[in-house]
Amino acid sequence: MIIDVHTHVVPESFPAYSGKNLDARWPSMGCCDQPHHRAVLIGGKTFREVSHQCWDVAQRLSDMQAEGVSRQVLSPMPELLSYWFDIDDAIRMCAHINSSIAHMVSSSPNDFYGLGMVPLQDPERAAEAMSRLRDEYGLVGIEVGTNINGRPIGDPFFEPIFAAAVKHDLSIFIHPLHPAGVERIVGPAAMSALVAFPNETAFAAASLVSGGMLTKYPELRVGLSHGGGTFALMLPRMMHGWKTMGNHLFNESPIEIAKRLYFDTLVYDKETLKYLIKSFGIKQLMLGSDYPFVIREKSPGKRIQSLGLNEQEMALLLSKNALRFLGSVK
Repeated sequence: MIIDVHTHVVPESFPAYSGKNLDARWPSMGCCDQPHHRAVLIGGKTFREVSHQCWDVAQRLSDMQAEGVSRQVLSPMPELLSYWFDIDDAIRMCAHINSSIAHMVSSSPNDFYGLGMVPLQDPERAAEAMSRLRDEYGLVGIEVGTNINGRPIGDPFFEPIFAAAVKHDLSIFIHPLHPAGVERIVGPAAMSALVAFPNETAFAAASLVSGGMLTKYPELRVGLSHGGGTFALMLPRMMHGWKTMGNHLFNESPIEIAKRLYFDTLVYDKETLKYLIKSFGIKQLMLGSDYPFVIREKSPGKRIQSLGLNEQEMALLLSKNALRFLGSVK
């Protein structure tokens, strides 16, 4: 069995704005020349053209069968996470996206798991929303951004959502969003996904290690997309600092904290994947592809199957670690 933990959903449509203060970033759908495609409009401009793979269950299932994927974990396109809206508007968008993902999961429950979204700009309201995710929507966790309006996800400010994740048996999957340092990148805007995302993801991982939440809530199941970005290379430096600058930097050994995190395998390179296994342990990695976007890895199981692992080790990477990350699922 192959479980892909990193796939994205965009709903077929967005609700018309019904609040009091319309934010220009409220999304809508526009037409495209290409068949089966639509343009996600944000601020009246095309943010991204997306295909029906984003919302069409039959097409996803066809693609999964063609690429040998047994199940997908569905999560929102990160630009929909809505942390920049007024709280009531964010709650409306969360409800729409969560309902869309829940509908896809319920239409084919043996093939999909769902991660929803909550309004992290207000951690208490977010925690309240998390209490309803399983019963109301049938979702098994949340996707969150690496930062919320500039505040790193590991900041103790977000403790309510970590406590809620433990209380309600929910997984947390972290995806880069509005990365730091884009002003230093030379080239078109798409370069930020290639260059800034890995560092942004590493910043989030480092904030989790230094912020204390993984120490206070050791039962947390937190996964990082894109292999944790450059975090594996950053970690030895953090370890050296812990040993030489004093234990006041971290509550415990950074490597011991880091090995409680999960990481997807989306690094596009066999040797890099081997390094992640060496750094974090084979039980902490799980397959991810970034389906259905252009940057995705097609037939994502093939790279893992080329590593020369034994059958038990391959099973960990292809499905068993993902099931452990997702918690109470079948």
